[in-house]
Amino acid sequence: MSLFTGVFAAETENPAELNKRSFAAKMLELYPNGSFPLWGLLSQQPKAKAVSSTHGYFTKTIQFGSVTINDGAGYAAGDVTFTVDSSTGIVAKQVLYNPRTKENLRVSSVTNSTTIVVTRAFGRQAAAAILDNDVLIVIGTAHDQGSDRPTARGMTTVYVPNYTQIFRNAWALTDTARASAVEMGMTNIARTKRDCAILHSIDCESAIFFGQPKMDTTGTNPLHATQGIIDAVDQYAPANTNDAAATTTYDQLITLIESAFNYSTDLGNTKERVAFCGSTAMKVLNGIGRFAGTVTISQEETSFGMMFTRFKFYKGIVNLIEHPMFNSHDELKGMMVLCELAGLQLAFMEGRDTRPEEFGGTGQNNANGVDAEGGSLTTEFAVELINPFAYSVIYGLTAAAA
Repeated sequence: MSLFTGVFAAETENPAELNKRSFAAKMLELYPNGSFPLWGLLSQQPKAKAVSSTHGYFTKTIQFGSVTINDGAGYAAGDVTFTVDSSTGIVAKQVLYNPRTKENLRVSSVTNSTTIVVTRAFGRQAAAAILDNDVLIVIGTAHDQGSDRPTARGMTTVYVPNYTQIFRNAWALTDTARASAVEMGMTNIARTKRDCAILHSIDCESAIFFGQPKMDTTGTNPLHATQGIIDAVDQYAPANTNDAAATTTYDQLITLIESAFNYSTDLGNTKERVAFCGSTAMKVLNGIGRFAGTVTISQEETSFGMMFTRFKFYKGIVNLIEHPMFNSHDELKGMMVLCELAGLQLAFMEGRDTRPEEFGGTGQNNANGVDAEGGSLTTEFAVELINPFAYSVIYGLTAAAA
């Protein structure tokens, strides 16, 4: 801490944290443990810009190539022409590896969508019999000197259609209520504004999780809604949506979530996710942790028990956050939504990253003469879930099993 002299300059004397924050960032500052943790966390992420109410985005997922043998009799060590389930993504001069026999094979040509021709024993390991349903994994390419330009390859770009959604919440009170004194040092107007801000944040948070895309032009004005995390995972990564068993063991929990770690948006942090849980789901996770460990209590202890806020497994770390919105509904208490925050961002329309409006109070623009004052908050954004494969939705966590 130090003093300064001379003319105050905001750029040099204001800490960055003191300067005006976005609405969501301010709500995170005021209510760090509030009912909208994801809305607050996303305020710390880069924001995208939406230029139209129809706001789709593009995503790519890296595919590691392979082919699966499709011949009931299999192939002998000398066979070079194979029938496979699909040769999509396979090109000449790729090297294939058979994990079962350790043999490397080089693709000589691709005859059609289900047939490839190979060179056997492309390496130290001798050729061996290949069985039906053997998976041959692409491990690179090997080109001869002076070779021709190879067949071009690329990753398919997938367009994800989505729309912006308009969120509006209002506050209002009579001018008599505004002028009335209240206890605890908070005015009626401040209290009403706070309630409006909290409800607005909850509405935005709810859509980020549960929204489904919709464009309706049948009414007087267009109406549109954005796609949230859960629906996007259902549509684009359905294998990552699962129901838990009546009781859940540690191994079953890993099976439910491990697929969400196969692909990562942030290559600098591929091993960390955030799980938003209902109270029952959080109870189950803590129960699994308790069963998976050993508790030792000495005579000097004045408290007992265990509380877990994260768990680790061979794929990485999962940070646990109990979500108040899930807790408010019995149907959601056993839900867990596993998120990679780097793959999620909000695209705001210009000037609609939570715009406040007010009326009344000073007598100017006094709502057509109504003896009251109030205002509203308007936000318009679309959710961009760039990598749905890094997310997982689990329903029905009810009890932990040893």
